Amino acid sequence: MDVLDHLIEEHRKVERLIGQIKETEPGDERDRLYGEIEDALAVHMAVEERFLYPLIAEHIGKEDSEDATDEHTLTRTALASVKERLEEGAFEAAVDVLEKGIDHHVSEEEEELFPELRAKAASQLATLDPEQLEEQVKPVAEVGDLTKDELYEQAKEADVPGRSSMTKDELAEALDK
Repeated sequence: MDVLDHLIEEHRKVERLIGQIKETEPGDERDRLYGEIEDALAVHMAVEERFLYPLIAEHIGKEDSEDATDEHTLTRTALASVKERLEEGAFEAAVDVLEKGIDHHVSEEEEELFPELRAKAASQLATLDPEQLEEQVKPVAEVGDLTKDELYEQAKEADVPGRSSMTKDELAEALDK
């Protein structure tokens, strides 16, 4: 399975999980499903941003790559909104916003970007192993939700040199060893 087929499979997985979480009541099952959605999207978006969007920028257009990245930012915001509402008020509305944003993004990728990328960057795509890519981004995805202060504390424990002057992204990258 190539990287694009794998990402499409991941799209279906997240869509199924969102369908399942919509049917839950507050509690353990909802929390578990939210964790699965959050984890799946963190790794998925990290793979796309690090490996696919540069190819999109190169072969299709920088604006398309930037738009896709912006949509990931909106997805992260929507995910945070769902998390805030796991136990109370407006949970269904927050999930609907997340779902609609993902539906829009997935449609653009699957109907426009991925087919064009297959046509214009087939040889580069062939070199991308989905499992290896996920392994490369997992540490970054896992620290992605931490605050700068939390990352700084981890960097301090790991004795990362220069940590006091690093940005959040630099701290996350330094911890990804």
